[in-house]
Amino acid sequence: MKTRPLHWQEPATAPCPGCNGTGEWSGMFSSGPCAACDGTGLVAEDGEPLDMRDLLAIMRRQRDRHGDRFRRLWHTPGVPEAVERHRQQQQQNERDQHAERKRQLRGA
Repeated sequence: MKTRPLHWQEPATAPCPGCNGTGEWSGMFSSGPCAACDGTGLVAEDGEPLDMRDLLAIMRRQRDRHGDRFRRLWHTPGVPEAVERHRQQQQQNERDQHAERKRQLRGA
């Protein structure tokens, strides 16, 4: 029977040498996920692909860190108001562009 360690430790990783850590390969006519790192941009320190269990745990931790960072940023004073102002400015720009297109179609 296999035993699992009580606490999981994140394995040491390095950027994938096949895609330089981007997770994508680019050819002359197409691109796609890197096969060497399963599209993650990370490999073990020895250059081998990471075990899927380790990879999923790493990705979950990254997702959680980004979510926490987003929540902290959203609760920073002034941020929700700045986002709302930006949305309103975008909507006004879209209305202006639409009106300009209508004028151009009318020949004015």
